[in-house]
Amino acid sequence: MNHTPLSDADSALVIQGWARAVTVTQHLDGLLDAEPNPNEDEAPYDKYIPINAQRVKRIRKALAKDGLRDDLKAAAARLKAGSRMLVLNEFWCGDGAQILPVHEALEAEAEGKLEVRVLLRDQNVEVMDLFLTNGGRSIPKTVLLDSDMRVLGTWGPRPEEAMALVRRIKADPAIAHTYSQEVHKWYTADKQQNIQAELAVLLGHAQGA
Repeated sequence: MNHTPLSDADSALVIQGWARAVTVTQHLDGLLDAEPNPNEDEAPYDKYIPINAQRVKRIRKALAKDGLRDDLKAAAARLKAGSRMLVLNEFWCGDGAQILPVHEALEAEAEGKLEVRVLLRDQNVEVMDLFLTNGGRSIPKTVLLDSDMRVLGTWGPRPEEAMALVRRIKADPAIAHTYSQEVHKWYTADKQQNIQAELAVLLGHAQGA
């Protein structure tokens, strides 16, 4: 979750990326309105956009009904004014559809102390490459920033329990092809609890907790 301080040149890339990014609500609404490209040669992952739209609708509804966990609400209450989250994602990313509604609810809970923006990975690889996961451009990737745009920590692309599940499945060639289906079953059963718990830890680290 901690991140090596960026050089001045790399910090400038983050600042430029932030200026290009859209709000998390604009991103999620954009996903709901997105028209998948039917040409799989041009856009091989766009076929996942419709199911991701359904996931976003379902999770938004659940969060509106049930609210956030107490530990995440407490972490939001301790945030300093001007806190920011920059998230790298794509509409076709299934993990993003499971996770970003929590970011949206967290922003609302923070009552103006936190702004969450989303940057499309494939159009902004120079920013993505500052925040790789084991050398890969895994998304969604959350970058926590202070009011001066200093990186306080990172999180993603998915909760550790889900990461471990994927590692176990991919290690077995007989079932490796099922990993996406199984991880989304995990998300459904977990009901965004691990996402919230790990975001609370991220915010706590940033606050020196």
